[in-house]
Amino acid sequence: MLIAELNKTRRLGVEFEFVFPQLATADSADARRVFAEILTANGLSAVARGYSHAPVPQGSDLCIEYDASVAGPSDIRGLKWVTLEMKSRILTGMDDWERIVPKALAIARYLGGRVHASCGHHVHVELSEVRKDPTVIRSLVNVVQRYESIIHGLIAPSRRNNSYALKLPVKTGLAAKCQTLDQFRQTLGSIPRNSGVNLTHLFGDSPRVEYRWHQASLDEAKARHWARFLLRLTDHAAQRTCKTASEQLVNDRTNLNRMLTTIGLKVNSKVYAKVAPELRETGRFLLRRWKSFNAATADGAPNSEGDN
Repeated sequence: MLIAELNKTRRLGVEFEFVFPQLATADSADARRVFAEILTANGLSAVARGYSHAPVPQGSDLCIEYDASVAGPSDIRGLKWVTLEMKSRILTGMDDWERIVPKALAIARYLGGRVHASCGHHVHVELSEVRKDPTVIRSLVNVVQRYESIIHGLIAPSRRNNSYALKLPVKTGLAAKCQTLDQFRQTLGSIPRNSGVNLTHLFGDSPRVEYRWHQASLDEAKARHWARFLLRLTDHAAQRTCKTASEQLVNDRTNLNRMLTTIGLKVNSKVYAKVAPELRETGRFLLRRWKSFNAATADGAPNSEGDN
């Protein structure tokens, strides 16, 4: 009997992009420094710095950075915005996530944090299995290609057709003949790093997948369910051999249920006969999310994103 459980030991890192209204004369760098000091004063060790790909400094939980791709709303003239990206250290699992992320997001909301269409929420998920078995990469690519249109149905319309979270190439059988890590690197290396699933980190010292699909949010429940979903998606690809699909599934309710069942977010006696309560909860959340983004309005368009 197959059992779907929430992997609480797979490491992950999170990035939240958002803005603050700049109402005083302090420059943006100073505002980021003050925000880092507030986080530290409330038990979350944080440092401020310019944009960097370097790891969060040792001993710190969070890093507050500048990100030129982030912009604030323009509906109020004369208002300036502090743009920032909040990055976590490598978290040792979901229990560690729970210790850091909810408090950080609550403080950001309390201080007036806002999100905008240019902001995103990125999640890095460890995939160390590729060191012993590089074909795990193909399994992940196959499951993403099969369900990416449905995954796009779970995110805000503003994230579906932009340059921050591009779709993988539609070509079926991508990397079908690859066996070694070098072969996967050569075949997949041309896929842009700003794809919804960024594979470039799989070939480094700390193999991981960066999932960039999700729109920005300072809501801890949305972030929690999204992290669980990505952990389960990654686990499914690592534990099962996901075959190449003949075509990408269209985004509809039937195929959403198919995805939730296949990866282990919904009980099915022929697939995962037992699903952990946290994952069933996340499956129900994603169903509600899908309905909110895909229910037709009077003009046939998707509902607005409604995130905060």
